[in-house]
Amino acid sequence: MQKILSKAEVIIGRLKPRHLLAAFFILLLAFVMLWSASRIKKVTVDIDGEIITKTTALADPYRVLEELEVEIEPEDIVTITGFGDGGFFGELGQNHAEIRIQRAVNIEIVADKLTYHVTAAEGDTVSDVLEISGLEVREHDFLNIDESKKVEEGDDIKLTRVDYIITTEEESVPREKTYRGTSLISGGKTVLLSYGKNGTRLKTYEQKVVDGVYGERVLVSDEITKKATNDLYVVGDGSVISPLDYGFEIVNGVPTTYEKVHTNVRATGYYAPYGAGTATGRLAQVGYVAVDPKIVPYGTKMWIVAHGNTGFVYGYALAADTGGAMLSGKNFVDLYYETYYECVLNGLRYVDVYILETPKDKK
Repeated sequence: MQKILSKAEVIIGRLKPRHLLAAFFILLLAFVMLWSASRIKKVTVDIDGEIITKTTALADPYRVLEELEVEIEPEDIVTITGFGDGGFFGELGQNHAEIRIQRAVNIEIVADKLTYHVTAAEGDTVSDVLEISGLEVREHDFLNIDESKKVEEGDDIKLTRVDYIITTEEESVPREKTYRGTSLISGGKTVLLSYGKNGTRLKTYEQKVVDGVYGERVLVSDEITKKATNDLYVVGDGSVISPLDYGFEIVNGVPTTYEKVHTNVRATGYYAPYGAGTATGRLAQVGYVAVDPKIVPYGTKMWIVAHGNTGFVYGYALAADTGGAMLSGKNFVDLYYETYYECVLNGLRYVDVYILETPKDKK
């Protein structure tokens, strides 16, 4: 480059003044032609995806649009690239320009009892328009148009607000009456053994609210949180007390076969809370009775009725526990009951104890 400039200086130095003037005009003409050629460019006009191309030397993009008879609305979004700043040298080297036009779309949105008029660009989605309006679609809300749909002129968007109100109510579950037959009391008589307690239930309701309009409450769950315990009554009907069953033949309240019988012996009643143990390690239950194991070995199966078979029938029993009154000889047997008041009803009774079966290792 330096060599070329040096040669140019030598050539210019040899030229005469008139020649210099002619050379200047030639260079000026060449520059003007070059500058004019550089102003000719290809312009691409993108109108919402529709492409128009034009070759022009116009430096004003709006003159280009005027020649193409493209009208611009005030709300349209126009993006221009590739045009210079308008100076003499501003357009040199720029052979391509682009004009992008996004047409304005007028949308009406109805939400929250208000009407919004929104101007959006064509190609925007319903979601875009809602964002422009500052509206949020919540979990249960409903749109009449899919959020991903591209909006069109005249689209009416309705956003329906949907809420669910959850309420809970606690109710009392009234206790009922339970009756159980017994031979502890005379026939036809009814005695309250224990009071129960009311329970509680939790009801959950759901209420749908659409644009502020409340719908009917709907029960969605009904849960018992605390079970009621019933009042317990016993009815004198001669029923056997013990639920045990050893399969012996009983005729007229007396077993047909047995090993021996202890007649007219003292019997009391006792009670222990649920889960209490016995002297043999078994859990206490109706039918398990306390004895003196020296007289009646543990594990002995028995049948116990009122002396002379006069109405009271404890029924099958198992020697499973002991107590001071039995060990001292004061009582022969202590009968287990599941409520304290049945012990009171039992009081002191005289019974016949039939020994049905003694454990083999105790005989």
